[in-house]
Amino acid sequence: MKRAGVLALLFVVLLPSEGGGQRLSAKARASAQVMISTRPGAVVFVNDVRRGVTDARGRLTLVLEPGTYWLRVSKMGHEEAHVRLHLAPGARRPLTLSLPPLRDPAERHRQQGEALREQRQFAQAAAEYRKAIALRKGRFPRARLGLARALLALEEPEEALRQVRRALAESRTPLPEARTLLGNILRAQGLYEDAIREYRAALRQANNFSPEAHAGLALALGEIGETERAITHMRTAIAQNADTEPILYYLLGNLLLDADRPQEAIAAYETYLRLAPQSETAPAVRSLVEQLRKELTSQESR
Repeated sequence: MKRAGVLALLFVVLLPSEGGGQRLSAKARASAQVMISTRPGAVVFVNDVRRGVTDARGRLTLVLEPGTYWLRVSKMGHEEAHVRLHLAPGARRPLTLSLPPLRDPAERHRQQGEALREQRQFAQAAAEYRKAIALRKGRFPRARLGLARALLALEEPEEALRQVRRALAESRTPLPEARTLLGNILRAQGLYEDAIREYRAALRQANNFSPEAHAGLALALGEIGETERAITHMRTAIAQNADTEPILYYLLGNLLLDADRPQEAIAAYETYLRLAPQSETAPAVRSLVEQLRKELTSQESR
């Protein structure tokens, strides 16, 4: 029985390119460090995954595995900084970024849309994105993707789909986020094979680093019965997200139950509860864990 339910729908709507927390840890001696110095309260993204906020001195240290990353630093009312990082094993990379005041009104409206969407004020966010697009005379792929996410939350999937397709048409470069969003919409419509194709395209364009695409692909594979492959992709999504999205552990638990691996499912649910103990769904998940433990105890006593 599929157990994705409401939280899977929330994944479609809310799992943001700009969301999550800032839990970080060094997992291997070969890990590299990036020491960022910029304005206080700036949000740092790695491959569009939020990885932290700079402190009162404007500093944040990231621990990353060796590889190539796109780093983005954003602060409301300021221009964003974009840096491509090539990190060798054990590298220590200091990075100073200025973030000058923002003078582009279209980008200001886009930033306001992002802030409102993060606060789940989706109608107001959509209005800000539309203002941003109008100021750019209709050509603003990034604002269109934010608008699409807001529209999904407002249960307007057809208009969201139109915005994603417009973003793809307007962009001069590949847009893995757009492919991922397209996959999300198709999956919500039950078009799992089409969704899988879009997620795979997103992963190719993102050099396999896109936790949202991995998680979406996992859910789509789970729906067509390829549960073991789904579990692999969900674990990859969790690893790439650095524990910033507790919902992924819940979804992993669902997949593990479908694979008849209750002990592992319990461990995934318990991690979800540890990371999101006050969530609205936490009581139901605790109840499910208790039920699973009772079932296992009953089986062992036979």
